Amino acid sequence: MPSQIRVDSITDTLGTGPVTLGYGASLPSGSVFNVQGNINISGVATVGLLTASNVNVVGVVTATLFVGDGSQLQGVPTVSSSKSIALAIIGG
Repeated sequence: MPSQIRVDSITDTLGTGPVTLGYGASLPSGSVFNVQGNINISGVATVGLLTASNVNVVGVVTATLFVGDGSQLQGVPTVSSSKSIALAIIGG
C-alpha cells in the first residue's frame, strides 16, 4: 500500500539547507513545479516545456522550439541575408 506524506516544507537534518532526493523526483503529467529562487542542475535535464526568465546555461542546450525574437542571444553565429538567399538558391 503506497504511503503519503503531507507537509508544508522540507529541509535537511540541520534545517539549514536543501534535501537530497537520492533517486530523483517525478511529477505527474500536467502538474507544475514552481521554484522561488534558483535552480542548479548538474548533468542532463530533459524538459518538455520550460517557462523561465534570467536563464543561464553552461553547456549544450538542445531544443525543438524557442519562442521570442532572439534579440538578446549571445555567441550565436549569424548568416547575412545575402548569404541566406544564396544558400536558398543553391539548395533549390
